[in-house]
Amino acid sequence: MGNKIYQLAIECKSFSDKYVKYFQQMVANRSLFFVVGANKSFEGLLLSLCDTISEKYPYIATKIKEHTLQYDRMPVIHQSAIDELLNYVIYLEKPNDSVRKIFISHSSEDEVIIDGFIEKILMLGCGFKRADIFCTLDHTAIRTGDDFRNEIIKNMKRCDYILCMISDNYRKSEVCQNEMGAAWAIEGKRRLPFKFPNIAFKEIGFLNVVKQAADIIDKSKLDELYEELCNCYDLEPDWKNYNKQKDDFVEFVCNHF
Repeated sequence: MGNKIYQLAIECKSFSDKYVKYFQQMVANRSLFFVVGANKSFEGLLLSLCDTISEKYPYIATKIKEHTLQYDRMPVIHQSAIDELLNYVIYLEKPNDSVRKIFISHSSEDEVIIDGFIEKILMLGCGFKRADIFCTLDHTAIRTGDDFRNEIIKNMKRCDYILCMISDNYRKSEVCQNEMGAAWAIEGKRRLPFKFPNIAFKEIGFLNVVKQAADIIDKSKLDELYEELCNCYDLEPDWKNYNKQKDDFVEFVCNHF
């Protein structure tokens, strides 16, 4: 799934760079700038971008539309403003590895399994960098009286995906239960619960009603995750490599239990 806003903004900017030209001319001993080359095709692209960003960036959409519709009156001023607005949209929507993040909620008691999941499935399998993945804080480091919720929510909001790794340790942890509740309270996130082999589906709790969890060793569910991540982040699938990493991870988990 590509970034439609970014692609359309790039298309508008490319059209502008290629077909819209500034030139300088002396008029009554004054150096004036003029714009030539803008046409209805450019106007159509800009208005299409306005429609696309109207919900996410209503103010920017309004300003681009104003400059577009008033373009013929003072082309130099409006063209300059449009270029600046296009550059701003491109800046806001530009794909950035530091923004692409997965939040993993887990019990510190399950660190070995989580490390294996991160290494085999997300990094070696999908190609993510370690910086793309945020694991919840070491629960033993949270001091009595500290409000850990702000830190958890702040990092959840930065991520696209929230994976809840539910084990017996997870169920027994008050911190993990709070994380899971926060995950379901934040809008606009893809929330995926995975259960460990040592816990039954019926023991998961309210998640069994809200969304059926997937078994962390269910290869078909791991395949679904891989395919979704590839589509979401425009990753080139490499099923041969991924299947090897997946098989290694599943074998590792099965041996652990």
